[in-house]
Amino acid sequence: MCLLMNKKKLQWLIGIALLIIVAAIVLIPVLRPGLLVTDDGDWMVIRLTAFFQSLREGQFPVRFLGRLNQSYGYPVANFLYPGFLYIGSVLHIFGLPFQTTIEAIIVGSVMLGTVFTFLWLRKFFSYMPSFFGALAYLLMPYLMYDVFRRGSVGEVLVLGLAPIVLFSIESKNKWLLVPIIGILSISHNTLAVFFIPFFLLYITLKKNWDLIPHYLLGVGISSFFWLPALIERIYVPFDSTVISNPSSYFPISNTIIFQSVIVVIAPLLLIVTGAYKKSKEFFFFSIMLIIGLLFASKGTAYFWRIASFVKFIQFPFRFLALTVIAGSWLVACAMQYVRSKVAIGILVGGMVICLGVWVTTYLPSESIVRPEGYFTTNEATTTVMNEYMPIWSSRQMSSRANKRIEFFTGQGTIEEKKVTTQEIDVVIHAKENSVIQINTVYYPGWGALLDQEKATIMYKNEYGFMRIAVPAGDHQLFVEFRETTGRFMADLISAMCVLVYVVFVIIPVLFMKRHTKTKNRV
Repeated sequence: MCLLMNKKKLQWLIGIALLIIVAAIVLIPVLRPGLLVTDDGDWMVIRLTAFFQSLREGQFPVRFLGRLNQSYGYPVANFLYPGFLYIGSVLHIFGLPFQTTIEAIIVGSVMLGTVFTFLWLRKFFSYMPSFFGALAYLLMPYLMYDVFRRGSVGEVLVLGLAPIVLFSIESKNKWLLVPIIGILSISHNTLAVFFIPFFLLYITLKKNWDLIPHYLLGVGISSFFWLPALIERIYVPFDSTVISNPSSYFPISNTIIFQSVIVVIAPLLLIVTGAYKKSKEFFFFSIMLIIGLLFASKGTAYFWRIASFVKFIQFPFRFLALTVIAGSWLVACAMQYVRSKVAIGILVGGMVICLGVWVTTYLPSESIVRPEGYFTTNEATTTVMNEYMPIWSSRQMSSRANKRIEFFTGQGTIEEKKVTTQEIDVVIHAKENSVIQINTVYYPGWGALLDQEKATIMYKNEYGFMRIAVPAGDHQLFVEFRETTGRFMADLISAMCVLVYVVFVIIPVLFMKRHTKTKNRV
């Protein structure tokens, strides 16, 4: 019995090791020196450097990136998936350069996703079908497109975390489920909205009712991000900004769908042979697959004419993220239950097509070597249409200001004690009644004290810069970005969820393990 167990563990370890090796081969372009030339790659690194700067200066949670927008500040981290930014900041603290950090998150996400897809599928299927299902996940054209063409680190992170969530649900691993759901919820806005409901439906399908409180706890942990992001959308033009024209991206979706022929072949073989009856999960993942394929194509053109739908989703091909997860399960299921050699040959042929796509399309990907300073000094907004700029900032400066704080009207001198992107402590020597301008865009959270008394911040000007009236004489001015009452309440919800997680999930697990060890010794 012991020999059989050891053999099974060895088999699992070999499978995981092989998957990691194959993943490393597939990710060769990412592992080369330099950063892949992608749509978003440079912006992700630049945003990380600005995020880390704000974090290092004491802002937590990080919401306002003072270095971006030509150093006038940009509240992008309050609205746009900060998950990879927090992970990247931790990795950078441990010594990884910013560029390498982004690459590490991409590589780590793909490898973790591949391994946990295998572990998750092993809950349903035997060894080889699970192995091929994990390979199908790794070679899914949409995942490859995300990594090698778009450089969308947020989407790749979600696709890496999703199999961990599914594995946690299947194994009823409550301590793992909570934090992974929490991290996934802040890893990408759109994909989180796709996957979070599917996970709840999956828990319902499996009738794991005791996992629902833990699922909700994980979502609650991320409240510090998504609650303010929802409530404060009235301050930015995102809802009225059209980022993309969906019709121009349908050809990309169609190409990826054509390349992903294996995800269509697998369920068709299961239906034709009647093998689908052997699994109650077949319809769940088939529906997930159909939704992904339909909404990525012109078949759902009606929805792509709805303005709010387009503004949030932006790109039709994002729905293909659902096919990465559903497709890997369906491939493994077909490998398990369709016994025909011809059918298996067709499935293998589909895998070869995916491999061919990687060899011909993504393996030749180009990289460019940039100095670290290129990223740490770049002051762009890192978004396409400046869609998270405060609505009262009707114009943007094309160059940075010479000073962060200066006299707008009046005369005098300014003695700087401390000036950072989120805190200003100065002494104003005003020769007359004056108005001081802080060359930073106002956003709720900025507050000012003049001689220890709350000062009114005026920001109704075309640039949205902060201005403060100062009477003649010497005055101490302190300006700082901090949490609003609403954000603080969201932070409190997250903190309470973390406390509940530690007290009612982690501590009981540790106590049970300790009790089991003591009992075994006796």
